[in-house]
Amino acid sequence: MRSVWRVFLLTALWLPIEAIAQQPPDTSTSTAPPLPVEHTPPPGPFYPGLPKSPTRLQATLGDFIVRFYGTILLNINANLGAEVGEDVPLWPLPGSSTVSFPNGTTKRAGSVDDTIFTARQSIFGLQVTEAKTYLGWTASGLAEIDFFGARPVDPTFQPQDRVLNQPRLRRAYLQLDRGTWRIVAGQDNIIISPLDPISLSHVAMPLGASAGDLWGWLPQLRVENREKVGDGSILFQVGILRPSFGDPRLSDQSGLDGNAIDGTFAGYGERSGQPFYQARVAYSLPIEGRNFTIGSGGHYGVEQVGANTQVDSWAYTLDLVMPFSKYFIFRGEGYVGSNLVPFDGGIIQGVAFVAPVVSSTGVITTPAKIQKIGDGGGWVEAIIPVSSDNKNVLYAGAGTDHPKERDLLPGTTRTRNSFIWASYFHKITPAVTTAFEWSYWNFQTTTVSANGELGPRGTPGRGNVINLSIAYQF
Repeated sequence: MRSVWRVFLLTALWLPIEAIAQQPPDTSTSTAPPLPVEHTPPPGPFYPGLPKSPTRLQATLGDFIVRFYGTILLNINANLGAEVGEDVPLWPLPGSSTVSFPNGTTKRAGSVDDTIFTARQSIFGLQVTEAKTYLGWTASGLAEIDFFGARPVDPTFQPQDRVLNQPRLRRAYLQLDRGTWRIVAGQDNIIISPLDPISLSHVAMPLGASAGDLWGWLPQLRVENREKVGDGSILFQVGILRPSFGDPRLSDQSGLDGNAIDGTFAGYGERSGQPFYQARVAYSLPIEGRNFTIGSGGHYGVEQVGANTQVDSWAYTLDLVMPFSKYFIFRGEGYVGSNLVPFDGGIIQGVAFVAPVVSSTGVITTPAKIQKIGDGGGWVEAIIPVSSDNKNVLYAGAGTDHPKERDLLPGTTRTRNSFIWASYFHKITPAVTTAFEWSYWNFQTTTVSANGELGPRGTPGRGNVINLSIAYQF
């Protein structure tokens, strides 16, 4: 299998090279116009229900076109129930859980209220495009950060338990465009899941992460080709990505001890003799002044969980954008797969694991039990522009992640994570947006005996989250 990915890489790179060879050489260095809107990554978060901004913080500097973009964002959260993730809720703690207070008292998790103010989901990005072409290729690059990194406490100068929000790399890649071909190298969204629910409460990670939305920003090498078919077009994407499992059940990130470099074996999450392979094909057609798009993707990878044991990871995905009219747009994604912890699938469960029993002499008397967890889920969203000027837009939808219960073992007991949400976006000015969002979360666990038999379900975790966002985009 180790040679497979090398063949895959050579084939992926050969396709655009072959396309170049069939065209006459172009040694022109004439100035090229800025990339069209469809070739420029949107300054996230991007709202499909609203038109793209006509203004840009952009200038030509020497031989480059430089664009700065960003979102200065304040979120005010009221979590009615103890939420895992707090400022970016993922799921509520089970109702049977208790939360301890400093005076020694406890309270049921479902009745605990948290109020959170945060600006660390603000993002800043830089996009650079060469103003000249070489052999017909236009080169560009993008780097994007937010402040959702580690939060170290500074006890020396801030003994009041203040924390400092560190920058975090979201995306950083170079891009080469020529005609219908594109090559992307760097850190970007995973190929198989191009959509996310629209939300200003979840910018550091998408709304629905661990609850029906597969996602991830991974280093990758990707090749794309878009061919015109009638009034529409077909997009082909294929790429290899860094394998990164990080399954908490296996403690395979133990090598990541806070150092600035990867630990031994990159913390075990990358112990694989090959990368992730992903591909997607999508058909797009203009409808009602917008694009109807339907796409399907596939993923495959291998996780090394023992000296002679591997567990594969796979997924099939479907994504859809359907503009029924200019006043109603439907979006959504669905998937089935197994061992999807790299993309927060399986409610962040990739494999079920029971540790081996080792005697006092170091002999394994009972081998470890490891089995991958099958998973299925998805999300849907309706976008409803309320006013003709698109300054007022309603969003509503639902999502769920449902691992296969028969694949669970003791210590791996999450069975369902579902949510519904509704939000109202209002543009005060072309650059300033306010958003009010409500979401309801329902989290379920079950008990599993030592031999794998399912027991009674645990007490559900239920919680309401109310979020007010104020965003300035440029």
